[in-house]
Amino acid sequence: MTLLSVKVFDKNNTELNSTVPASNDQRFNDLIPLLGRLTREETQQGWIQGLIVNNNLIVFRKTVNDLMLVSIATSDTSFQKLKQFLNLLEKYMYENIPTPKDVVSAKHFQDICNSIIKAVDDSNTELKIALLGLDRSGKSTFLNYFKEDLPFAGFKSYQPTQLLDIIRIDSIGDLPQIQLIDLGYAFQSQWWRFSSESDGYIFFVDSSDPNRIKKSQELFQEIRNYWDRPFVVAANMRDISRIVNIRKYLARKFRISSKVIYETNTWTGDGILPLLEGLVKDEIQRKKIAVSMVHPNKNKI
Repeated sequence: MTLLSVKVFDKNNTELNSTVPASNDQRFNDLIPLLGRLTREETQQGWIQGLIVNNNLIVFRKTVNDLMLVSIATSDTSFQKLKQFLNLLEKYMYENIPTPKDVVSAKHFQDICNSIIKAVDDSNTELKIALLGLDRSGKSTFLNYFKEDLPFAGFKSYQPTQLLDIIRIDSIGDLPQIQLIDLGYAFQSQWWRFSSESDGYIFFVDSSDPNRIKKSQELFQEIRNYWDRPFVVAANMRDISRIVNIRKYLARKFRISSKVIYETNTWTGDGILPLLEGLVKDEIQRKKIAVSMVHPNKNKI
């Protein structure tokens, strides 16, 4: 991705941060705030708009705290890549900069942008995500949902996965290609062999059965002792659980943040996309940005 410049404007159209200049043509640089103001008036929060000026692709995003993010790249750069770049930049700034008036140094801002570019480029490669949890927690049903493009695809006679089952998802939302690895509970003694090769994992909990939650809790803590990768927890079968606030309940039991817990129903597909987006965008890609900021030459977490 050939990114020429990134600029951040506040609601008064004052430039807060900028990387290296996009062009030596002062008329072009003067044009950016004007285009940003016009785009701000037409663009709703969270929407992204792009246009080509002087053979450069300019993409704008209006953020939740009323900033305007502008990325400028060569016209042959993918719009989807710039869109992904701005999504990650907004998330980083929202989490790390307390107010819109806080201005970081130009070098630090350049480092942030370089790290996000690396994360975007890395996201084009296939991600390997392991599915972990007790038997009958929803792992195989989750996989079946992608195997058959039919409503209620998971409704088939239950057959526990004895070893492992692997499928690839080429397209879901704007996520990169994903390889899902369903590791059978009977194969648990060999799970550790897959820890170093995975980019992250989903831990499934049958939230409709309080008696098995304690056993899931013990298994989860055991996994965390050797599986040092980003993760999310699927509170599966939430619609028939009698626990009022399942996310808060599991967060307390598992000693994790409720932000990584997602309510799902793998029979129907409810919550599956937010679950995957949460793992890929909020955990895997965000952590890659954080690591590359500290270790610029590292390619893996």
